[in-house]
Amino acid sequence: MSANIPFEIQEKIIKKNLSVKSLLQFRSVSKQWKSLIDSSEFITYHTQSHPEHLLIRYIPGGSDRVKYEDNYVSIVDDDSFPDHKSPPFVPPTVKFLASPFMIDCSHGLVCLHGVIRDQGNVKKLVVLWNPLVRKSVGIAIPGGAHDVISFGVCPKTSDPKIVKITRCSIDNEATAEVFTLSSGAWRSLPMNKPFKSKSLQFSNTQVVIDGVIYWLTYDNIIDKLRVYSFDLASEEFGEPVDFANNLGTRHLRPYNISKINESLVVLSYHVANNLTPKPFCDVWMMLKNGVPKPSFRKLFTVNDVQVDSIIGFRKNGQPIIVQTHRRNDELEVFEPCWEHNNGLGIYGSTFKMTSYTESLLLLNHSDSFIQ
Repeated sequence: MSANIPFEIQEKIIKKNLSVKSLLQFRSVSKQWKSLIDSSEFITYHTQSHPEHLLIRYIPGGSDRVKYEDNYVSIVDDDSFPDHKSPPFVPPTVKFLASPFMIDCSHGLVCLHGVIRDQGNVKKLVVLWNPLVRKSVGIAIPGGAHDVISFGVCPKTSDPKIVKITRCSIDNEATAEVFTLSSGAWRSLPMNKPFKSKSLQFSNTQVVIDGVIYWLTYDNIIDKLRVYSFDLASEEFGEPVDFANNLGTRHLRPYNISKINESLVVLSYHVANNLTPKPFCDVWMMLKNGVPKPSFRKLFTVNDVQVDSIIGFRKNGQPIIVQTHRRNDELEVFEPCWEHNNGLGIYGSTFKMTSYTESLLLLNHSDSFIQ
């Protein structure tokens, strides 16, 4: 830009809906531009409204299968879907993970959980990965094999946080710790009484919505499915939300949790039996606005799907489904209005998916490993 244009005007132009790819190139234009783009204020601003992508992890099938290595593909979730597919750069910290589990994504950071071998010892590791700026941070996770590991970015500070819930082997009550990337350290968290229930069991998935982590839990003493939450800004655990009676209980059918845009949804799977010849899944949305206590409304039903075969949703609400074929599973998108599936041309097994927005978080971090 011309030196005659005031920097305040240049700043407004740079901020106007520029992609991460363009911003990374503009950092080399001048020291002023680099300082602006690298600033924490600009990084926080840029994360707020940008295109969404679907990140899919899977083991490829057929001729593409090589030693069962994990593959990743990113799909732009806009009107061109699913034409814009591309493999993201996978950093070494992600490649080191054995059987990585995709926890969730928050503010453009994808969180993966797995194990690594270090001098003959097996260690638990969480990796925070920004696919667009090609940066990642590995964080060692102390504790036992059955800890609940969760993740989210604080909406007020843009500080990534890892939450760890541990069951005491003596009295079976729960304790909690939080790790913040800014401090590089763990500290204890107070927990309210319902969360400490000895009979509480967590599902293996979470969602982050509006700066709050949500878990689906089951209390086998009172036989109730509940949603528990953790506010990433206040660092407080919320009161549990019971499901409506018409959703049934966990021992009757499998459940899972997901999200559509910024709304929590519960997946209620019905397995095939004498009364139900084909399996199906009901999708329920949690309603919060204007009601004293959250309730659930059924959105639609997906027919002929197996348990846990819905791996996520597009921003328009269409489910992404794993469909089993003779040789390989294929990812398909279900269109509720027409009640039919369209294949995405991605074949393999052990599919996992999350959605992420363009973000500059981790731009100022070098690829590192925190013990």
